[in-house]
Amino acid sequence: MLIYLSSYPRSGNSLMQDLVGNFFERPITGVEEKSKLIFTKSTENWRYYNGTSLSKNQEELQSLAANIDKKIFQKIELDRWLVLYDLNVPPYTKDNISLLPGCGRALTRENRQKLASKNSYIFVKTHGYPYQKYFENEYVVQIVRHPKLVFDSYLTFIKTNYGKAKTITEIIRGKGGCGSWSKWHQKWEPVRQSQENTFLRLRFEDILLAPLSACDRIKNLIGLDFNRDAKLTSFEELHKRNPNYYRSGSIDDSQYCYAAKEISLMQKLHGKMMRRLGYE
Repeated sequence: MLIYLSSYPRSGNSLMQDLVGNFFERPITGVEEKSKLIFTKSTENWRYYNGTSLSKNQEELQSLAANIDKKIFQKIELDRWLVLYDLNVPPYTKDNISLLPGCGRALTRENRQKLASKNSYIFVKTHGYPYQKYFENEYVVQIVRHPKLVFDSYLTFIKTNYGKAKTITEIIRGKGGCGSWSKWHQKWEPVRQSQENTFLRLRFEDILLAPLSACDRIKNLIGLDFNRDAKLTSFEELHKRNPNYYRSGSIDDSQYCYAAKEISLMQKLHGKMMRRLGYE
C-alpha cells in the first residue's frame, strides 16, 4: 500500500510525518531530492534490498539514492530503491518495505502499481502535483494550512537556508520557487473529488489541537491501527533539533503582520481557495 503525505511547502508536512511516526509507528520517506528517510523507534534491523545493513546517516542515504539509475535511458529497477525493516511493536511484522529518500523518479506507473500491491504501509512525503491516475491501494493524506502562516514561513525558510532575497509579495504571487499556493491546491481538487474513498484532507491546526481525531480519520482511510498513548513531539524539541527548519508551530494567524495591500493581494489571488479550505 502506498500512502502519499501531500502538502504545499511549509504547510505542516513535518507535523504529519511526526504524527505518522509516533502514532502509527511507521517510517516515512520523501520523493524530492535531499529528502530524508524518517526512522522510528518502533523499527529495527534496517537493511538494503539485497540483505546488507543499511546506514541511518541521511547524507549517505541521499548519496546512495543519487547514484541509482543515473543513466537517462536505463530502466528503473525498483528493487534498488527498496529498503526493509522489522517492527518491534505489534504486529511485529518482518520484511516491511520502505524506499530510499529522493525516490520520486522511481515511482513510475509500473512501480507505483507494484508497491501499492505490497502488504506494507509505505508512507511517502511529497510536495508535488498529483498523478493523472491512481491505482488500487494508493492513498493520499493531504495537510493544508492558512496561507498567512505558509507564506511567512516559506519566506523565512528560503532566506535562512538559501540566502535568497525574496519579498512577501513575491511569495504571495507564487514567485518563491514552488508556484502559486492556490494553483497547487486546485491541481489536487479533481483527485479529492474523484477519489473520495482514498483521499483525506486534514488541516494543520486540527492535527495540533486533536491528534487522536486526526489519527482516527487516517485509520478509517487506510485501515492501520495506531498507538493511542503516543504524543506529538513538542515544537520546542523539534526547534532544538533543527532551528532553521522548524521555525514556528503556530496556528494563530493574527500574530503575522501583513500590510493592507498584502492582505488585499492575498484575498485577490487566493481568497476563493482559502474559503474552500475553510479559511477567511
